[in-house]
Amino acid sequence: MTDRVPYLPSGEWGFTNDPLRLAGAQQFRDDAVADGWNIAPTYETEAVDRAAKLRRDGYVMMVLTRTKLGKWAFEAQVNIWGPDGLAINPPEFYDFAEIESRTRICSYCKKTDVETQRVGFAGRCCADCLPDMRKRIETPGWCD
Repeated sequence: MTDRVPYLPSGEWGFTNDPLRLAGAQQFRDDAVADGWNIAPTYETEAVDRAAKLRRDGYVMMVLTRTKLGKWAFEAQVNIWGPDGLAINPPEFYDFAEIESRTRICSYCKKTDVETQRVGFAGRCCADCLPDMRKRIETPGWCD
């Protein structure tokens, strides 16, 4: 078996100068495609190897693996949403069963195997955290 490169989230918007973070996002994308995800370019103006949108069983994934960005060497980012439209924190390595299980993890307190609900635009929140997170995130004008 070949060595797998882990996906490690980069700084804000995925900008990084670390080539291993780029390799991890590329590995995540390639492993998802090998596991049956449909892939297409996110934008007409960019190749699929720079900005990809993947779909499988109601799940949506967007993967940015851009190079030569000026100030930054790379943009390496994986974003996943479940069939319910809520965000899923990507695991370190692509694993569809793990992605499915993360629909039952609160993105705030990290409780596992709980029902989750929407907070903000696509936040995934357990019932215990929901009131406080709504106060923090859904402030007046939050969705204007």
